[in-house]
Amino acid sequence: MITRSRLPINDHTVLNLDDDGLKDEPMKVLVSSPIPVVKSGTAYFTLDLWARDVNAQAQVAAVTVLCNVESAIEGAMMPLDPRIDVIPAASGAVSGEVLAGAVARADVIQITGQAGWRAAAESRRILRVAKRSATPVFLGISSNRARTNVINAQKQSLAHRLRARIRAFDITATQRWLARRSAGVFVVGEGLRKLIEPVARTIHVGVASWVEEGDIAPPRQRGVDLARVCMAGRLEPMKGFHIGIEAFALAGPEHFAGLTIIGEGAERERLTSLAGHAGIDAFRMLHGVSYPDGFFAFLDRQDIVLMTNLNDEQPRLIFDAISRGCIPLCPATPPYRSLGLDPRVLYEQGSAESLAARLRELADPDVRMALSQSIAALARTYTVTAMHRARLQWMQEARSTA
Repeated sequence: MITRSRLPINDHTVLNLDDDGLKDEPMKVLVSSPIPVVKSGTAYFTLDLWARDVNAQAQVAAVTVLCNVESAIEGAMMPLDPRIDVIPAASGAVSGEVLAGAVARADVIQITGQAGWRAAAESRRILRVAKRSATPVFLGISSNRARTNVINAQKQSLAHRLRARIRAFDITATQRWLARRSAGVFVVGEGLRKLIEPVARTIHVGVASWVEEGDIAPPRQRGVDLARVCMAGRLEPMKGFHIGIEAFALAGPEHFAGLTIIGEGAERERLTSLAGHAGIDAFRMLHGVSYPDGFFAFLDRQDIVLMTNLNDEQPRLIFDAISRGCIPLCPATPPYRSLGLDPRVLYEQGSAESLAARLRELADPDVRMALSQSIAALARTYTVTAMHRARLQWMQEARSTA
């Protein structure tokens, strides 16, 4: 019988030793990140959501991050896990010698496919270096940025719409170029599979979740009679907040405690005006808060979260909502249907009338209680650690067969 003992080697790696002398080290992952970090003393800080993601990955792999180091970052920040090594880049790049060494030490490399050709210069450079050392590179796509550009420009001038189309083509062409040269592509939600299915060697469809087991709140008791309704995210047309406002008005504001939108963006004044014209008196617009503590505290004071995204991605908000006992109302699109959600929380994407019908059903506190219990288990199924374990296993299998 083989027994294992865990011996700490240094701050970043744990070596597993079998009694027959075999070694099993964690996979070494080099992550190329467009998101910068700030150094304070010996610690690194970065945007809270990105820190949440990469810190969870460091629980299951030995992570090195290649990114810019800046003096300050706009937005709420969190510290990086001290086990994560940071390779600082100057103006988005490191020397050829440093990059070659980092690539050679890695088992796998992650690059992002969220931007156009010029912004992907470092990813293209990494692919060239990785090819020389036969290190597999995996491309990550978390949202359909090309379609977002087009949606956000729909109400703008012809010149704006043309520029959006050009940006969308640039992003799509760059994604496919990178995908053809990568060992595999991981995407968030079934809706993004079609972006690279014709060209990717292998595809891993994951979820976007930043929820840990410890973030999951105890089940709520029977809620208040008048439900508190909210929406959250970047205030841009693609998020579809205008549809949520229209649906809330159609459902009857008198049946609910109020509607709150939390976030930052250019749509703030327009959305406030829409709510006023719709006759919604109990309406609030709140600025963004830090993640997770500030945002979870906000969700704890809500009952229903309207997911009004007009794109085909799967936002992390759904698991944030479920983990804190809220009921999400979601578009009946592939990213949501594939999660196994109760059909009663799904509505026709982009339809204020369909969303209003679902919302009216949830005016009954007993219906809300039953629904909340039926979807609560999803939060424990789709944690951020589970997300990274599944992705890591896929990368390991793809690496073995490459």
